[in-house]
Amino acid sequence: MFNFKNLQKFFFTFYNILKIFIITSIKKKKNNSVKFFFFYFPVKAYQENIIELGQFISKIKNFEIYYIYNSNTKIEIKFKKNSFYLDFNYIRFIPFGNFFLNKINFLISSYVIYTFPPKTKNVYICHDIYDAPMAKKYIEKKIFIELAKLNYIFVSSDIVKDYFDKGISKNIMNKFERKVRIINTGYLKLDHVYKKVNLKKRKEDSILIAPTSSKFYSDANLSKKLDNMINLLLKEKYKIIYRPHPMDLTNKGGLNLTNLIIEKFKNYPNFKFDISTSYIESYRKSKFLITDFSGTAYTYAFSTEKPVIFYSSLNKVSFKKEINSMYYFKDRKEVGYVTTNIKDLLKNVKDIDNKKVVLKNKIKKLRKKRIKYFNKSLITTKKIIEKF
Repeated sequence: MFNFKNLQKFFFTFYNILKIFIITSIKKKKNNSVKFFFFYFPVKAYQENIIELGQFISKIKNFEIYYIYNSNTKIEIKFKKNSFYLDFNYIRFIPFGNFFLNKINFLISSYVIYTFPPKTKNVYICHDIYDAPMAKKYIEKKIFIELAKLNYIFVSSDIVKDYFDKGISKNIMNKFERKVRIINTGYLKLDHVYKKVNLKKRKEDSILIAPTSSKFYSDANLSKKLDNMINLLLKEKYKIIYRPHPMDLTNKGGLNLTNLIIEKFKNYPNFKFDISTSYIESYRKSKFLITDFSGTAYTYAFSTEKPVIFYSSLNKVSFKKEINSMYYFKDRKEVGYVTTNIKDLLKNVKDIDNKKVVLKNKIKKLRKKRIKYFNKSLITTKKIIEKF
């Protein structure tokens, strides 16, 4: 519906498409070898690692990088050099929109999107580190069908590569409908966070609680236990940092739950909440993480070399039969503890301080085994992009 706000989005998109057309036309006339890249940021989230990649490959001869943002991401991206506002939802309404964007060669995003410029090779940089379920089965199927239409998916590990290969093959019966290539490039976010976390040390005296989205398998995730868990840990004098899932900061997710938790505990001196896009400070301040089956578990463990307590009940989930084959669940005890009740959780919390060194060594050993290009993902990704 075209209200005033939507008209503004349309106008700014139209204006910037024309601006991009003029810039790319002039540059192409001066240098026919130039290649134009869109780095698109559709969702508000921590994406400094993708910006870092853009800055890194912009140094390659004949590569021109543009950072594309929308209303959700303007705060993070607007003031970057070569940044433009484009809302992809409005491109199809713009007369000759595809013509104005036909000089763009590549589009890169770390989120699944469904609209693209007419002649781009499209690259999805997967932000998952393991084969944890992306969504409920019927949604996951739709995602795999869309992913099959891309040109490239860059993944963090052979585990994720295998996960995507199987998922796409299962849902795309006609092999000619699949054109995507899946490439293990290493994990950009892991390398980036590892550097940031270790750049400046902070006092590690808090427990970080970071669950998955509260509406994602609600019978098995942490959402129904959060209130009781935080209350008991505060009674035991532990310091808590609560970091809700980004979806639970929106009306589509569990915003009500997030507000209830924050409102109930905000006046407790040992309770802090973190709703910023960057989780670097929370990673630094924490001595371990409590989660359910969020992908952040292994990003946290591998970047901080600190342990994780997995708290979840998986008896009722629809993917229960697949759990034994998923490395996400196989590897949990290699980075920490697994528990399904508060009593055991409190015991694990007390055990962690006595086993810091042992757990750290196990985490480093698993990271070496699972992440092929640890601390080399930028260079690996750059080399692959240069080959295109």
